[in-house]
Amino acid sequence: MKSHHALSAMTLAVTALITGCASSGGSTPAVANPYSSSGGSSLGEVHVNTMRVFGDSYSDPRFTNSIGTINWATQMQGRGTVTKSDIYALGGARASYGEARAFDKQIDNWQSRGSAIGDGDLTVVYLGHNDMGRNGSPDNNLTNAKKGYSDGVARLIAAGAAADNRRLFVTQLHDWGRGPGVSSLASQQVIGWNNYIASVANATPNVIAVDMYTVFQRVFNEPGKFGFNNVSTANPSRSAVDTLYHDATHFGNRGQDIITRVYQHYLTRGWDWANSVSAGADSAGRINQDIDNGTLVLSMAEQKTLQPGFRLLPLGLREGDAFQFNARNSRVFQPFAQTPQGSAPTGLAFDMRVGSADNAQSSRMGIAVFQQDQAKYLSTTEMRNSKQYTSDAVSLYWNKPVSGWVMSSQVSHLDLSFSSHAQDGLVRRTLENRQRGSTWSFENKMRYPMRGDFFSVTPWVSLTNQSHSLDPALTSTLYTTDVLFSSNRVNEWLSGIGVDLQTDPISLSGQRKLRFGGSLHHTSSLSRDTVTVSMRESGSPNVVQREIFPLSKVERTQLGLQATMDVARHLQFSATYGAQLQDVRKTQSVVFKANLRF
Repeated sequence: MKSHHALSAMTLAVTALITGCASSGGSTPAVANPYSSSGGSSLGEVHVNTMRVFGDSYSDPRFTNSIGTINWATQMQGRGTVTKSDIYALGGARASYGEARAFDKQIDNWQSRGSAIGDGDLTVVYLGHNDMGRNGSPDNNLTNAKKGYSDGVARLIAAGAAADNRRLFVTQLHDWGRGPGVSSLASQQVIGWNNYIASVANATPNVIAVDMYTVFQRVFNEPGKFGFNNVSTANPSRSAVDTLYHDATHFGNRGQDIITRVYQHYLTRGWDWANSVSAGADSAGRINQDIDNGTLVLSMAEQKTLQPGFRLLPLGLREGDAFQFNARNSRVFQPFAQTPQGSAPTGLAFDMRVGSADNAQSSRMGIAVFQQDQAKYLSTTEMRNSKQYTSDAVSLYWNKPVSGWVMSSQVSHLDLSFSSHAQDGLVRRTLENRQRGSTWSFENKMRYPMRGDFFSVTPWVSLTNQSHSLDPALTSTLYTTDVLFSSNRVNEWLSGIGVDLQTDPISLSGQRKLRFGGSLHHTSSLSRDTVTVSMRESGSPNVVQREIFPLSKVERTQLGLQATMDVARHLQFSATYGAQLQDVRKTQSVVFKANLRF
């Protein structure tokens, strides 16, 4: 047992019998988890605010990207376990002093940025491969490496990495000597190094040794069980399929995925024992137990069935969004001079992941439906008029990450219905008119998400084709002859360019967090057909009058700003401002919301 925990082995055993151990699928950890949004231990309930990573090429996305593999830290953020990754790892880095890439220099780099460790943050140290090298270190006891490592860990602890609501993960290495380009002499040094890492963890509360050694020993010893055909030689073309090594010293995508799964396990179902059992033989036994009982799953080969990742989302737009919806889809047919007042669009979206949940390049596809009613009422003593506008929309969409870009396509159909009711008591007449139309839209969009030190920014471009039609309709008025109206189908092409910005959470006192976001985008028409309207009075069926309406060029720039405050675990406030910059006075809107989650 870790000496800094008061729970005895008997207490843990009783607790496990009464409540169910989290490592066996229990929903409530016995050791409070500061990363859990609801106190549970499932993956969807655990979210790290900022994960700071110190390490070598195994943790350096610039290196892993250069060989075409997806880094474990990138995966942690992509899967939603981590909100922000703050990575200082450098390929070739050592724990020992003396190099520009060394552990101490990485910590210097972090401290120079003034990025303080806050509650809900996680710090990960993953070093030692290069201290041994390919042939094993001449310093068999790795004295210099241990000195640099101990000093670096002490600096991180002093900076708050192991405070009550934070954790410091120190990572034990896999059997480095099993690599196709590494001497087997290194295997014994790995054991000594990992024993040292265990002693570092056992000496300080909230410092956890993450055991990669035991996990990969299972892979080396039983490769077929975990979906591998080759764990001894490098094959870059198969390293995302059934081969462990991409090159002589580095894992491919499959290996990086296992690293990701192990870190996630320590944050979720393995939380209780990881925070109460001593690092070493005891924790290795728990790792093996979790692998055997299926609590820690190392590959899709063990899962038998594909988990497609269904999502069902309620959709609702603010009044500012409703304006955009109308302006984009129905400006040709909108019969009112003013935007009618009514409900904002609401709907439901259903989507699913196509492919493995562990593949960052998996696409998503789905369908969304919207409905909106808008009405305008006019009334005087003698006359009462009402106008109703209803739209029903359905969209099919597809999303696919490609080499850092996110490509998306969307096909939408909008069905429009107009009805008007008029009554004049003086002429004792009441009438009702109905008219229908539709819009087809096909949009292709390319986004490129990028990370800054404290924010994410996503520039994007789009190309959209729309086709609008209005069904022929006989229109009656209170005082004139009925008229049959019809028009041609109108086609247009629109281009869009914009940028979205989202800051990282700013931790305030207590559990409060503040986020800022914004977007600026411009839509411009590339081509637009003219509208030809034909009119024929019922009293003169052979007389047809035509009017041609050239459509002006669309130039629309829209700005959106948002601030969100997480006040408590289940309470959030947000404020949103939106405006079309060509006519700010008429289009600006401010929306305040309070969200209470149960």
